[in-house]
Amino acid sequence: MTNAFAADFEDLFRATYRAAVRRLRDKRERLSPETVALLDHLAAAGPLTAGELARHVDRAPSTLTEMVDHLVEKDLLTRDRDPADARRSLIWLTDAGQAALLESRNVLDLDVLAAAGARLTPEQRQTLIDHFRDFVAHLKGTRP
Repeated sequence: MTNAFAADFEDLFRATYRAAVRRLRDKRERLSPETVALLDHLAAAGPLTAGELARHVDRAPSTLTEMVDHLVEKDLLTRDRDPADARRSLIWLTDAGQAALLESRNVLDLDVLAAAGARLTPEQRQTLIDHFRDFVAHLKGTRP
């Protein structure tokens, strides 16, 4: 029974992934791993000066400035005056930068999932989520 369940689950998981994997029509839409890491770091650390950010991500200040300039042009980052010292600027995520960071973490296409979920009744959607949540909790309990 357990082996049949595991095989059925894997088949359904693979089918879900194939049907709903996030596909980008243009690879330029995807953030590079280095950009994701930089945005992630800022999201965790908060606004930083260019010097602080360069030290945090272990990049030469000139390289970092080039990266930040590019991301400011794309409206993913902004430079704001430091309220504690007007001579300094703080680098921070824009709303678009925060949205892009969240989007970069999505493995599955949320629109595809929402469309499939819309074909279920509200009760079916809730039951699916409840059972899946329980299953994930059990998975977490099975690892040492």
